[in-house]
Amino acid sequence: MDWIYALPNWFFFIFCCGATLLFSMVGLVLLRPWVRAHVSDSAEHNDLVSYFLGSSGVVYGILLGLVAAGVWSNFQALSAQVDGEATITAALYQDMATYPQPYRHLYQQELKAYVRSVIYQDWPAHNRGEVPQESSKILRSFKNNLFDFVPPTPRLRVVHEQAINQLNELLIAHRLRLRGDQANLPELLWWVIILGALINVAISWFFVAKDITHQVALTALIALLLGSLLFLTAAMDNPFRGGFSVDASAFESVLYEMVNY
Repeated sequence: MDWIYALPNWFFFIFCCGATLLFSMVGLVLLRPWVRAHVSDSAEHNDLVSYFLGSSGVVYGILLGLVAAGVWSNFQALSAQVDGEATITAALYQDMATYPQPYRHLYQQELKAYVRSVIYQDWPAHNRGEVPQESSKILRSFKNNLFDFVPPTPRLRVVHEQAINQLNELLIAHRLRLRGDQANLPELLWWVIILGALINVAISWFFVAKDITHQVALTALIALLLGSLLFLTAAMDNPFRGGFSVDASAFESVLYEMVNY
């Protein structure tokens, strides 16, 4: 389903709602004559269909609600992780100001290079569904250079230990961000969600109404509701891709502070 993230959000929304609406209308037109021809007591029949539609709607609603809650929770968690990674990078950059030259310049330049790599290389790779590598190389180089430093004074030794602790936190946050692309829903679950939406629409075809206008309107509303829910779940499924995604604004703010520090 990677192709959906190349679509603008408005077009993807129209596609989801249009697909469910087309399915509902075609099925209703084809099945309505057969249902009316085989139903003698429309009141009793409609009560039975209402029972099945209600039961199916409850089961599907619980499933979709749990999935949507999980997707939204994952989206928020990854957004918070990105903000945390940017915050740790900014704090580490300021700590480097206490180091003597030429170490201060070397460390700060490497952190600037890391932030630029995250903005200009990592995020385009995230948008393509790829795992970026360049920022990891820069971070490893920074780690090796920082570990090679031997503090000449007790005060700087304390600062150096704190910097190493922050670096470890940055490495963890960096790793969690790289794994963020792998937290989307499995394909099998998507097929179950889509099948459930189609089943709920299909049940509505079995209602018997004298006025086809009312039945068409009600079936269309059910289809539009399910289509919009499918769109919302899919749009949030991969936090780094599509029109509704986590951006690099947190790192852009950090880079601005670094350049104007």
